[in-house]
Amino acid sequence: MIFSILQESEWLEVALLKWLDDEYCPEPTNSDISMVAAQSYYKSLISKQTDLGEILLKMVRDLETVSFQQSFHGVFSSANAAINLITQRIESMSGQ
Repeated sequence: MIFSILQESEWLEVALLKWLDDEYCPEPTNSDISMVAAQSYYKSLISKQTDLGEILLKMVRDLETVSFQQSFHGVFSSANAAINLITQRIESMSGQ
């Protein structure tokens, strides 16, 4: 189970970075945003948190540690994008 949790957080880091880069343009802050979001997601999964609203709120709090001054993105848009990607992944996996 822990391996799959690690895989899911790593997937989110890659998927969110791609989304952030594609949405506006690649920028160094995107890596920080993706890493913090993935760590937050990992911690939520490890603590058996499954409610996406709770995961979103925790991610917002965790992303507040990132400086968005040099970014086109913000805390809420980044967390919402991450949750949207997670939701799409859950839906695609349940449809298999």
